[in-house]
This record gives sequence, structure tokens and C-alpha cells, in this order.
Amino acid sequence: MEENGGSSGGGGEPNGETLGTCLSSLIDKGSVESHRYFLSRITLLEMLKDRGYSVPSSDINLSLHDFRQIYGQIPDVDRLRFSVTHLSDPSKRVINYL
Repeated sequence: MEENGGSSGGGGEPNGETLGTCLSSLIDKGSVESHRYFLSRITLLEMLKDRGYSVPSSDINLSLHDFRQIYGQIPDVDRLRFSVTHLSDPSKRVINYL
């Protein structure tokens, strides 16, 4: 009798069946650097919006795929710069350098 996790020569797969590729479709094949910049940028934009700054929803809702299409796999930090103004006092401006 087989123990849990054991197999009878099926290459370590349950019941000798080959597993599908459904999980491999969830693996990010892009650079770690672009993913980190993407997450940092989204977090910063959300924080600024929460504090009353004018942040377009399209910037916050940008997907990782679209981010990489715009900025590339190894983003140039100069291209990631942006500035926003406060909704109630436009003289308050934040310029971000990632």
C-alpha cells in the first residue's frame, strides 16, 4: 500500500498522471525589478490619493502588464517620476522620485 505522497513509478505525480500547466500560467515571467517598481508606485499613488492629492484612477488601476509595456522590464527611474497637487490646495504639490 502506498503512503501519502508516494507513487508507484509515476514520476512522482499522483496516480502516474502528468499535471497540467494551469499553475504555470500564474507565474510572473517578467523581471523582479519591474515588479518591485510597479508595487512601490501603486502603493505611493494610493497613499497620496488617501491624503487628498489628485491621483488619476487610471494610474492606480494600471496592470503590471501595462506598466511593463510603458516602462519596460528594467524601468528607467527618471521616467517613473510624477507630480500631483492637493485637491483642496493646489499650491501643495508632491514630486515623486522613485
